[in-house]
This record gives sequence, structure tokens and C-alpha cells, in this order.
Amino acid sequence: MRAMPSTAVKAHNRSAMTQYLYGHSHVTKQELERELGLSLPTITQNLRALEDDGLIRKGELQDSTGGRKAQNYEFNPDHRTAIGVVMRSNELRLCAINLYGNVIEKRNDALPYRNTNVYYQRIGGIINNFAADVEKKHGKVLGVSFAIQGILSPDATTITFGTIMGNTGLTLETISQSVHYPCMMIHDSDASAMAELWFDSTLTDAVCVYLERRPGGAVIVGGKLYQGPNQMQWRHRTYDAGTGRSRMLLRPCAAAWTPTCSPETLPEDYESIPGFFSVLEQGERHHRERMDEWLDYVAQAIVNARSIIAGDVIVGGEAAQHLEDSDIEDLKARVIARSPFGTDHFNLRKSYCAEDQNIIGAALRFAENYLDDICGAAVRG
Repeated sequence: MRAMPSTAVKAHNRSAMTQYLYGHSHVTKQELERELGLSLPTITQNLRALEDDGLIRKGELQDSTGGRKAQNYEFNPDHRTAIGVVMRSNELRLCAINLYGNVIEKRNDALPYRNTNVYYQRIGGIINNFAADVEKKHGKVLGVSFAIQGILSPDATTITFGTIMGNTGLTLETISQSVHYPCMMIHDSDASAMAELWFDSTLTDAVCVYLERRPGGAVIVGGKLYQGPNQMQWRHRTYDAGTGRSRMLLRPCAAAWTPTCSPETLPEDYESIPGFFSVLEQGERHHRERMDEWLDYVAQAIVNARSIIAGDVIVGGEAAQHLEDSDIEDLKARVIARSPFGTDHFNLRKSYCAEDQNIIGAALRFAENYLDDICGAAVRG
């Protein structure tokens, strides 16, 4: 067997040490020697280089066991940062994350969406100022990722169907025309699923259902976000409660489900979604009936999705934040009752449900790519 070139060995050692430091809070030279099988001179040399590059920093000294206190080293998560952005009808929301996926800065601007160059130039200025503030306090910004409500082209550079925001045909080049950083687009449901994967490394196969005002979904296969060659998304299309007939569309991301699965169908006139759930908790009968009907629609959508992609189910989005454990159990029972397989075995649980989850997930695309480069393999928090 041919020996690895010296440059390849050095790169391998550096990546192995970076990956180990990323996954452990505090590490000593002795621990690296024991766990990675590297010599102390090699470890010392790499630690010095990693510290000079800002990837790691010295931590506190370990407690003395009678001899010299050992120096701890730790990964510097603020070495690089990434920004996620979502453009909504009445506001612009931004989040900056570090390399552990933690939110380090936020900004919300009451800025009505307009599909015009003036709007994109204005948000470019806002994003650049936000990024500059982030870099003053933290590390260099890797890039800006936009969470998009709409169908994206296979190369994720064009919105091919954007009825929600009225921006069909909009390109990444237009959106990012005034942004001074690398940019990308990702569908908002896929972005939310990215956050699920990041914060739960045990996920393997799952259908993610996001019960937003414009509900959507994403698919996780083999512990990775599955988009297929055409930015695949699934959407519940129609369901008749009387006949039980329904149709699931599996295609490049459609604009929205029919209103039946949207939490907007729950409140009565002049009632908010949080207001509906507040009254529901008080046991009001009519609200309970509306909730039961809505859960039936959601259950059927899940059954349809699982008939194509069997796996566990993660329920997230705005509505999920109001669901109790009993509601999740109830929803699973409704799914099983409608399943053609009868006693189907799967897990159904609430989503990570972080505030601005889709924005965080969008930014994680840049963080993940960077970590792949410096660690030599995918690393999740």
C-alpha cells in the first residue's frame, strides 16, 4: 500500500483534530494523543496553527492532580458566522448564527415586500449593515441564505412558482444584487428541516409537516435532507371528509396546501390563531369541534405522505407551537386509524419548534458547507 503524501497526512491530521475539538467542549493535548493516536509534536504544531487561524482558543486550565495543570483547548464557534433571511409580506427578518447553529444576532424590519429592484437594493443595504455589525462582534460572515416561499429551480437560482409572494421568475441574482456576500436560496420548509437535522443527530427517515399559515413539508432520508433532482416538495391537495378521498401531489415544491391544513382555518372572525388555542384550552365546545375537524385533515395529509415515503413524522410550524402532548397523541391515533396498513408503527413528535427555525436552517447551509471543508466530514450539533 502506498503511503499518503506528507501534505495529505498533514491535512488529514488537521481535519481530524478540528473535528474532535468541534465535538468536545474541552480537550487537552493528552486527550488528543489518546483518542486520535497522534504524536505530541504533531498535536502541538496543529494546535498552534489552528489557534493562529482563529479556529480554536485556549480554555481554562484543568484542576491540578499534583503536577502541572493541563491546558484545555476549545473550538471557537464564532470563527465564522452565517446569515439567514426571510422576506415576508410586511417585514424582513434576519438571523446570524455561529458554527454551532446558535443565534448570535437578530434583526427585524417592518418593510413591506415589493418585487422591485428598489426593494432588493434596500434589503441589500440592510443585510450588509447587519453583516458588518455581526463581523465586528463575532467572526467573518460566510454568506447569506434566503428562505423562500415558492418553487425553486433544480439549481436553486430561480423561483419558478411564487404565487404566495407574487415573484414567479425572480432570480437569486436579482434578490442579491446589492448584497456583498455569497448568497443562496432554499425553500423555507427545507430550511426548517435542516434545523431538525442539525439539532437532532439521531434523525434518519422522517416526513416533516410544517403547519404554517401556508403549510408545507420536507423529507429526510438516511439522515439527510432529500430534495431530489428537482427541489422536490410535497403538498396536500384535496380531501373530502365525507368520502375520505384525498390526493397527494409529489412534485417540485408547490405554492401551498389547500386551506384545510392551514391553522388560518381554525380561528373565527376577528380571532387570532393564539386566541383560538387560548379559548380551546378553556374547553369551549365549538372550538373543540373545529379543532377535531382540522386534526382530521392534517392526519389524512400525513397518511398520504407516508403512503409514498414511510418514516417517522415531525410536526412543526406555527400551529405546532400550540399543540400539547395530548394533541400529538391524538393526531397519531387519527393517522393510524386512517392508515391502510392498520397497526402501523412509527413515531410522531413535535418539531424542534425554534423561533425563526426556517431562517436558522437557511443559514445552516453555509455553516454546514464550511464545517465540511475544515473537518473533512459532515458535522452536526
